[in-house]
Amino acid sequence: MRHIETGPALTRLEWLLDGLDGTPGWGADAADVFADEFTAAVTPERYVEVTRARSANYAPVAVVGLDAGETTAQARIRRHDGTVDVVSCVVETAPPHRIVSTWVAGLVPSDLTPRLPADFTGSDLPPATNARLVVFSGLPGSGKSTLADATGAELGAPVFATDWLLGALTPFGGRYFEDPLAIAEELLTTLALRQLLAGQSVVLDHPAESLATRDRWRSLAHRTGAEFRVVVCRCSDQEVHRRRLEDRRRGIPGWHDATDWSDVRQRLERFPSWHDEALSVDTLEPQELTMAAVLRHITA
Repeated sequence: MRHIETGPALTRLEWLLDGLDGTPGWGADAADVFADEFTAAVTPERYVEVTRARSANYAPVAVVGLDAGETTAQARIRRHDGTVDVVSCVVETAPPHRIVSTWVAGLVPSDLTPRLPADFTGSDLPPATNARLVVFSGLPGSGKSTLADATGAELGAPVFATDWLLGALTPFGGRYFEDPLAIAEELLTTLALRQLLAGQSVVLDHPAESLATRDRWRSLAHRTGAEFRVVVCRCSDQEVHRRRLEDRRRGIPGWHDATDWSDVRQRLERFPSWHDEALSVDTLEPQELTMAAVLRHITA
């Protein structure tokens, strides 16, 4: 199947994955693999029987994530239905490093409350009187963060920015998540909901290229009765835009400063229009004039 770099916990974890992979003859050595404290609760024979039955959901095993230390290891494996489960393994600190405990659980526990809806239209939410949900949209280097921060200071509202949220996830492998923008959008939606439930305005600093995300935030504002305001930031001089990207030094913990101009240029070409609901500003204009227009748009 797959090769996993060896180590006490990883070696035992690979043995467990071989069982879920339906490897012929697997489990003959189970009595030597488990520690006494494990077999006091579950006999090796019973564990082998259960694992062989479980293999129907996984074989061939597809490992989509792996974490390990000296005595613990976890693998995220994909079921046939596309959901992901976590196989965890804890081994003894001393040789022969037998398995002390192991379990398989869903990546998302089944006993959690439902996640936030994709559309808040039918949600039962209290009104957010006199609150605003303000979105600063635009691509990296367009100047949206500068305007968002200034607007938040003027309104006395918190500003939640994608890059700061994603930077905070870097120590936990955030740079390698499959869809970091989707993660950021979920975090931003949760933070916006929390502020609006408290009757407070909120400013979101995010590219907002996804039409589904725009609809979601629009429905959240409408359902809570908050005013929905959008400011789209652009830089009309592409050479200036490129220099901003390549020269910026923001110092966001865990995040990069410079951005790939070729990527941003391609995204500019397919950036969806917000149509008439948004105020479009050119950040080449003097900031005091731009800010005045932004505040008029938001507070109108």
